Order: sequence, then structure tokens, then C-alpha cells
Amino acid sequence: MTDLSISRVQRPLIGILILVLLYFVYLAANWGLGDVAAYQTRSIMNKWSKKPNSLDLESWQKAQQYLSSALGYSANNSEYLALQGNLYEWRALIKNREPAEKINDYKTALDYYRRALHLRPAFAYYWANIAVVKSMLGEVDQEFYQAVDRSLALGAWEPGVQLKIADATLGVWYLLDENGWTMMLENVEKGLQSNPEAMMNLAKKYQVFRHLCARLRRTEAMLTYCQ
Repeated sequence: MTDLSISRVQRPLIGILILVLLYFVYLAANWGLGDVAAYQTRSIMNKWSKKPNSLDLESWQKAQQYLSSALGYSANNSEYLALQGNLYEWRALIKNREPAEKINDYKTALDYYRRALHLRPAFAYYWANIAVVKSMLGEVDQEFYQAVDRSLALGAWEPGVQLKIADATLGVWYLLDENGWTMMLENVEKGLQSNPEAMMNLAKKYQVFRHLCARLRRTEAMLTYCQ
């Protein structure tokens, strides 16, 4: 009798345990399928990076289909949302894209980056992505400065963050206030230690090289490029 009573108690618990395990198996399967689809999107984007001429609306739509599938498996995955933002940044670069269409692409990218950041607020790259897109839109406002500040607070020594923030701030250097200049200069000085050539190439791209050299601290790295 004792064994039977224990069995009756255990059966519901075992049933619940099986349901919980099945649920986690379901989640794992979805995550796995989502990652496969997202990988396909990244592969296409990597091709664009290596061969910019391969970027066209047809290949973009193919990448979008893969990513839509990934988001279908995991709609609140911050990585997928940020990838979607990046994908819209790429669409803005397609040849013959109308100015209004480019603006809409950047605004859509910004919305996805905000959603990704909401899910992962301590990730420096998401803040940096927002700063870059705000710069592309010419929106040097409170959100822009906050994005620059937070990305540097969370990832100042990350080379990828340094380059993104350099791209964002150097691109709108003529709109920055004194605090913006301070953050830009501090970031460039760090970048001169980790990736000096890329940093100075950005300065030349945005025609701020001379202004930058005039305000950088006299470090060895600075003197190498600013003679």
C-alpha cells in the first residue's frame, strides 16, 4: 500500500517533469533552427563586405528571408534584432536608392537597434550601432550623445566599439559640442593604440584630419600620424 501511494504522488510530478523537458527541447530546437537561418544572413552580409558590388536588392531580399525565418523562431532574440538593424543599414547602400528610401532604411535600422538594446542594455555594441545610425541621419541629439557615452563606458577598449564610435563622431564632427569633441578625442587616442591606420583613415575620409591632429594629445602614436 505504501508503494502504491508513493507511485500516485510521483506520477503527476513525473508528468510535469516530462512536459518541462519537452518544452526546453522545443526551445532548443527553435534556437538551433534560428541560428542556422541567421548564419545564412551573416554569410550573405560577409559577401557584401568583401565584394560591395554583390549588394543588390535581390541578394538583400534573400538575406531578409533567412533573417525573417530566424526571428520567427525567436522573435525576442537581441542578436537577431540587431542583425535586422544591420541589414537595413545595408539596404540603404544599394545603388540607385532614393534619398527618402535611405532615410527610411536608417530609421528602421535604428528602431531595431533600440529593440535589441532594450533586451540587452549593457552591450556596448548596441549603443555604438545607435550612435552610428544617428550620425548617418544627422541627428546629433541627446540620444546620440547618450549612445556615444554609454558605448564608451561599457566598451572603450573594444577595437570594434572604438571604430564604430569614431565613425559616428568623426562623421558629424562639425556638429559636436565641446563634450562631444572630448569623447571623440579620447576615443581616437585609444584607437591610435589598437588600430591607428583604420582610425586615421576615418579621419581623412571625413576631412577632419587636420582639426583632429591640432587637438590630440602629443602621444607617440599621435606624432606618428600628425607630423
